Amino acid sequence: MKKEEGFTIIEALVTLVLLSLALVPMFYFTAVATTTSFYIRDDMISAHLAQEGLEVVRAMRDANWFNSRPFDSGLGDGVYRVEYNSNALIALGTNPSLSIANGVYSYQAGAVTPFQRTITITKINAGEIRVVAAVSRPTKGGDIKTISAESHLFDWK
Repeated sequence: MKKEEGFTIIEALVTLVLLSLALVPMFYFTAVATTTSFYIRDDMISAHLAQEGLEVVRAMRDANWFNSRPFDSGLGDGVYRVEYNSNALIALGTNPSLSIANGVYSYQAGAVTPFQRTITITKINAGEIRVVAAVSRPTKGGDIKTISAESHLFDWK
């Protein structure tokens, strides 16, 4: 009997087909998982930027109390924008995208991001204002996705 060595072409093709059937779905699911993680990351950034907007307005209300002013001083009805360190609301005018530098989002210098934040303030009554922070960004499909957070600030002092 003659001893055979190596693979035949048929065996090599069968091996390639089996490897393809195993590897192609793995690559597909890896690509889908990566894309999904980018969407989740952007949604989390949007949610945190919206929450930050609410906290900035809350800090303005608290500063009014500390300075013996009415709780809603400087917090009139309208649509505004704020930065993390704002002491007053910024008139909306145009709404530029936020920039990021050293991990801080602001309207100052830095790498431009797709995120835009608006703060809408509505006076409910003499002792209550409603604050809605909305962060918008374009999606890969060209749509605009907006994540909002709402808070009601009261004159409880």
